[in-house]
Amino acid sequence: MSEKKTWYKEKKYLIAIIIAVLVLTAVLAYLFLFKKTGQTSLKERLKRLIEELRQKKEQGYDVLKTEYILLSALYSFKHGDLDRARSLLEKAEKSLANTRLLPTIPERDWKPLDNTLFLDKVPTVEDFVPIGKVFVKTPDGYIYYSRGNKRWKLSCFIILAVGWTSNREMFEYQGRLVLAPEEGQFKPRLYIGDSWIIPDIVFTGPLYFDDGEKFGHPTVYQYDLSGKYLQYLTYIPEKRTWIHVIRKKDGEILLNITMKAEGRPMWIGDWDGHMLIHGVYPKKKDYDIWSGFWDMGEMNATINVNGITASVRGFMVFDRATHRTMLEEKTRNMGPPLAFSCMVIWQKNITILVTHSENPSPESPQISFEHQLVINLLDRGVSTATTNFTLTYSKDIQPSEFNIIAHFPEGSLNITGRVFMFWPEKWVIGRGTWWNSSGIFAWGRAFLTWTGTLTFNGKIYRINAVGCGEYTRFSEKAGAFPETCPKGGDCWGRWGSGEFPEP
Repeated sequence: MSEKKTWYKEKKYLIAIIIAVLVLTAVLAYLFLFKKTGQTSLKERLKRLIEELRQKKEQGYDVLKTEYILLSALYSFKHGDLDRARSLLEKAEKSLANTRLLPTIPERDWKPLDNTLFLDKVPTVEDFVPIGKVFVKTPDGYIYYSRGNKRWKLSCFIILAVGWTSNREMFEYQGRLVLAPEEGQFKPRLYIGDSWIIPDIVFTGPLYFDDGEKFGHPTVYQYDLSGKYLQYLTYIPEKRTWIHVIRKKDGEILLNITMKAEGRPMWIGDWDGHMLIHGVYPKKKDYDIWSGFWDMGEMNATINVNGITASVRGFMVFDRATHRTMLEEKTRNMGPPLAFSCMVIWQKNITILVTHSENPSPESPQISFEHQLVINLLDRGVSTATTNFTLTYSKDIQPSEFNIIAHFPEGSLNITGRVFMFWPEKWVIGRGTWWNSSGIFAWGRAFLTWTGTLTFNGKIYRINAVGCGEYTRFSEKAGAFPETCPKGGDCWGRWGSGEFPEP
């Protein structure tokens, strides 16, 4: 057969496949979007439902459950489950018809301070879930901000963990329980077996609160968009223990982390009005202020994901904070607060917690940005805190090396951190700020090794630690960005000169 005829047959075959795909797509679209129910198409119903939801939300109605159902319908449609998608759309219509106004709580004066080192206590259940101060609990059992308060911007229920398996493999975990759809969607991330595993499990709120009736202890929990998975975080205050679990509804556990917190937490504020300035927004002339705590300690975990099972030991930090705008009501697309460094450092019997932020804008709020450090010597049961320290770092939009020099009444600290892994590999980049249209800003996380010395009451401790952190950065002009490292590529020396730490 001639080459021309062969090509012609292949072309006809390809065209036939394309037509078949287009016909199938059209049929699916017709079935889901255009099939008439009475005089109204599903597409028109969806459009009307979204508009009514938007109006009710603006009026202060509780529409979180309806939002979740709608997003679940979209998830099902994208995954080919049209029957479930159609059923959920009908359920969303009924849910929206029965919405009620959100409760209100008395507003208080939230004031940023230069530091909050006067706070030193063990977190309570109210610190964990401040109902009546920040949140209200709805009749459906989930928590949200009170009606009429439009400055609350984001609530963090973030879990970061680092450790090693029994086979001495590196393990890292990034978890988050999402308060509401407007605060984003999240898929759990696990690093094990020399690669990141990101299951197709999407959490986006609502976040339910159980005071102990269902889970035995105070717990926040939520379901993913497929309705097949549950994640929760339990706090046992009398033991200062945090338990984080992701499991299927049938009970099969994918991840179980238990952390026994020790030492002084990093208090960035409380729910009585004390807060810190986290940074300046790049897209609106306003400041991000936040309150809450980080609790930290050794953890044990079991993993059963994607055919990988393992036991892990290491450390975990729980970041429980809520952010709000300082000057005006929140708006969309304000960008990440600039330019902060939030880090925790761990080795056996020593933990170090650092929060620091620099103002890259020409405006000043007349209050210092956050700048405080906490050190715990766990085997001695002592801790100290200070604002007398410097944090320096490589001046890249994505720094790979950090140095901390601190002084406090009992001694001093001098340590250097080197990145051995970034998340994402290339940090998220934004362009243009309200003070510099050509400026760029970045957000990302990093995992580091730390070395140096800690002197405490005349005794010298050698630091050989591991840590993790979250960062934002600003640069007045674009520079060189690290490229995505190919699998097996030799990128660590170029990105961060650190090596993977040994257990």
